[in-house]
Amino acid sequence: MATNKLAPADQKNALGSMLGWMQDPNRTQQMQGIGRSISGTLQNLQQSQQRWRELSDRAHADKKNPLKITDRAAFDELTDMTMGGAMSFAPVGMTKLVKSGAQKLQEITAQYEKLSSKDKDLADLAFTGEVTGSAVPRSEVKKLLKGNPDIANSILNNPAFKINGYVPKSVIDDALATRTRMKGEAPTTPGAKATEAEWKAWGEKHGVNMTVTEPKSLGITDLTSKREIKIPGGLEGKFTVPDMFWMKANNIDPAALPKDVHDKLMQKLIRTHEVANPDQVDMFNRLSFAQLSPNAPLTPNEFLAQRLRLTNMDELKALAGRVGEPGLSQNLQKETGVQAAGRGGMGVLGTAELKNQAMLAKLILDKPEMFQIAPGETMRDVTLRVMNQVPGLGPKTASLGTPWLDLNRANTSAVDLHMIRHSYERMLDDPIVGEAFRTRMAGKLGVEPTKEAILGVPTKKVEKAAIDVIGGSSLSKMYRTKTGELNEIPSVATPEKLAFEPKQLQDFNPFYKRVVDYVDESRGANPAIELFPEQWRKWDVYRQRLEPHEFAHPDYRLLPKQSWEEMRDALTAHKQAGYTGIKPVMKQGDWRELYYGAATPAAMLGTAAAAGGAIAARNMLAPQPAPEQPTNYLAAP
Repeated sequence: MATNKLAPADQKNALGSMLGWMQDPNRTQQMQGIGRSISGTLQNLQQSQQRWRELSDRAHADKKNPLKITDRAAFDELTDMTMGGAMSFAPVGMTKLVKSGAQKLQEITAQYEKLSSKDKDLADLAFTGEVTGSAVPRSEVKKLLKGNPDIANSILNNPAFKINGYVPKSVIDDALATRTRMKGEAPTTPGAKATEAEWKAWGEKHGVNMTVTEPKSLGITDLTSKREIKIPGGLEGKFTVPDMFWMKANNIDPAALPKDVHDKLMQKLIRTHEVANPDQVDMFNRLSFAQLSPNAPLTPNEFLAQRLRLTNMDELKALAGRVGEPGLSQNLQKETGVQAAGRGGMGVLGTAELKNQAMLAKLILDKPEMFQIAPGETMRDVTLRVMNQVPGLGPKTASLGTPWLDLNRANTSAVDLHMIRHSYERMLDDPIVGEAFRTRMAGKLGVEPTKEAILGVPTKKVEKAAIDVIGGSSLSKMYRTKTGELNEIPSVATPEKLAFEPKQLQDFNPFYKRVVDYVDESRGANPAIELFPEQWRKWDVYRQRLEPHEFAHPDYRLLPKQSWEEMRDALTAHKQAGYTGIKPVMKQGDWRELYYGAATPAAMLGTAAAAGGAIAARNMLAPQPAPEQPTNYLAAP
């Protein structure tokens, strides 16, 4: 089998195995014991080893990418030598070893090619580390990361380290160093075990009511939780921040609420989230939540938004000033500690590009009126502008973000997986788009364009196709014609209404718009709430729990940010309560733990000292300097 026909990962595996055999210091002694008949071949082998190294250095000269072929001629000679001449010198056992490895080369290649480019880089490090001794077996990871189970689990679940079963030492060391730095942030709150009086006093210090309003019965029993439904303060007034966490800690199935009662609850939430005179910082924080939402479930998304929220105009200007900064996404990850636990972070970052946060800040400063409803406009018009101007805010995410700018006028709606799963079957019979939808669905599923044939396919496949058709595309056209004229651009998106002219103008596809119509229809003939709050209400019914979206409470502008560890502990409390899963959350708990985390023993979560001790114990790094002070991610580099 000629290795020059193999994929790079397979070549690396075969050549690395052969190199390890050749460089074994005990190999010469073992071969000398075979007898005088082999003594002549030893000299040939030693000469071959030297030539092998020379060719290897030429063929793979890029040390940062050890699988890259830098000299094709040297590589071809190297592989012929490895699988041909050099093999003739090897004992039978080694021949079987390499042949056994060759039988798995196709499988290894397939695993390697499925990796993202970032994970391929990690796999390259693991391959190199196995040969050079700068990696450790996966079986050692939990022991080396004792006290940091989240880091260990994240690393062990990374497919990059499953191919050859090794983890680079640098990955472990970097994760521990990041965790140490993040945990160096000073706490800012009384803590989960503080008394109600201490929380009240702390809130008064910052001008915020941090007490729970007396819960009032609605006279309804929730059949799911078997509890009487109580709401802090009833359905009047506004909620405090602790009120919202109390509801999460004592959640109910909102399907038990009659629609008129549920509407009144939604109206109270709208009143609570309303900002009388929102400034540009308010705009940023509310749109930021949506910009950070891709592939981040609701609870991690909320924690991510809270970690990145701004509190004043100076912070907004500083962030806007970082537009164009090289490696900004990675820099912000490092500064805020939101990245995967395997890199020492909180593990709340989905696939959002954090560099887009800086552009959002800049656009809000440069053209704030673009984000506001002008006379004669609606929130849908604002959404159309935003989705054509702000990176990371496309049709769906812009529709999730703009309603928070004014919930009372939020006549737009984000069509997500929940909505699609509950709407696609109805759309197959829709009098307006049904025929076109059936045709698109049938094409993706390879069946006849009939409702019966489409629904005859396994549900998961049908749902995936529906998600692709409804939520996976948008309509677009050139912003200007070839002659330079505006291409029938709506008045709400003409040049003077935008910060810059896009090359193309995006719009929602007809199937997406139809789902929005369905949500709008569910409000009834005389709707008590706007379209987006109605969707929020329906989301809660689908989830079988109330989600008050406490992250958007206006009082957060007045409260100091939680430290990284306080926020991570609160996230852990949410996970333990079930808020990161898909099951309804009906357990009763302490609101303070959901807000600021439980007092989890250091042995479970690890401490900075334990992290540093793990590094020293392995003697992998030089003695560590004192942890860096947490970096303000808004500050210019």
